[in-house]
Amino acid sequence: MSPRITGGMGFFTTVREGISVAFDSLGANRVRSALTILGVTIGVLVVMVMAAVITGINSSFTEMISSRGITTFYVAHFDFSSGMGVGGPLEEEESDFFKNDPLDARWARDLGSLPGIESAAAMVDLGGSGYEASWGSQEVEISLYGVSSDFLEIDNGDIMDGRWFTNVEAERRANVVVIDSATAVDLFGGLDPLDRNIRITGRNDETSLRVIGIYRPPANLFAGLATHYVMAPFETTDKNLNVWDRSISFIVRPEPQTDLQDAIDVVHARMRRLRGLQPGEEDDFAVMTQDQIVDLWGRLTGALFAVMVGLSSVGLLVGGVGVIGIMMISVTERTREIGLRKSMGARRRDIMWQFLVEAATLTLVGGGIGLLCGGAIVFALEAWTPVPATVPLWSIVAALAASALTGVGFGLYPASRAASLEPVDALRYE
Repeated sequence: MSPRITGGMGFFTTVREGISVAFDSLGANRVRSALTILGVTIGVLVVMVMAAVITGINSSFTEMISSRGITTFYVAHFDFSSGMGVGGPLEEEESDFFKNDPLDARWARDLGSLPGIESAAAMVDLGGSGYEASWGSQEVEISLYGVSSDFLEIDNGDIMDGRWFTNVEAERRANVVVIDSATAVDLFGGLDPLDRNIRITGRNDETSLRVIGIYRPPANLFAGLATHYVMAPFETTDKNLNVWDRSISFIVRPEPQTDLQDAIDVVHARMRRLRGLQPGEEDDFAVMTQDQIVDLWGRLTGALFAVMVGLSSVGLLVGGVGVIGIMMISVTERTREIGLRKSMGARRRDIMWQFLVEAATLTLVGGGIGLLCGGAIVFALEAWTPVPATVPLWSIVAALAASALTGVGFGLYPASRAASLEPVDALRYE
């Protein structure tokens, strides 16, 4: 490596010199350079891919919630939007989840008859309870829901074939069910599933239900991931299956001309009467808007992203250690050059700045490769999987900034060593 014997240098000259020397170091120290670049590449790649996936999932979740109408809100027996059950003590008997009495599904009709309310539907989600549907020798795991007869008015899904169950069928606890197209294909193949009985099993429960319709959920990420929807009248699931009443909630849609807060106030007042609460008593239920639920979801994904950023920092740490090694070798090899430059008037900050530029360039190369690899992974996810992935601009800026700061931070010690060399001692170095 030929010595640079210029004294003080301007900003752009220093940057150009640092970049040039950095690429010389890449060739001269291939193994150490590769480790440095690899560590930074992995760190940047993880941050970029996770940011893209979480941004895409958040957008899809917001779209799913909004598909039921931007003024739609929810009633539950406890406030799950506060994060209880995510990091809260759901298992503790003193929590609201256990202290508050469960909701009565029959109250949904009462809420739906209130002035300013277009409809209200009871729902119980049995999707994670290990239920399976079978017909003949075919069997699939399902996402099972017990819903009211007017649930389709709120859900914004539609019926591809057949029909939805009626209010009379729900009241009579008729053994009818609506399945999605994925369930129909996997159970019946090319046969018409309408008017055929499927068997639902799970949790020591078993019942036979007649298929009356084929359901198509509204398009979103979760419709793509959680296939095999099976939707039966709430009353039917309550009669035939082991429904945990604490999983019952209501979905309420105000009339278009009704102000959201007015609708919430009306529902809140009726719920207090249905609960038998006296003035001054605290609510033993919760009314939650879409904004609260989206905010909870954002906190969940934000926590996940923070964990992934912590893991990716390990890669940056590996890259940083590599920077120290390469830069210390560079300082040793260029000791006489540093002495010549100082003797010709180079200031301490000139020397330090040049080495910091060199270190930042090394890590930025790793960051650039990480961005390219991350972009390829994001493209593959978007093209070949149901997972939406959108690269936010801030993730690119943050990735490059993290790369540069890694180089600067870990390059400070070698740069300081170079800048503190005495000219006479440096010139005598062999």
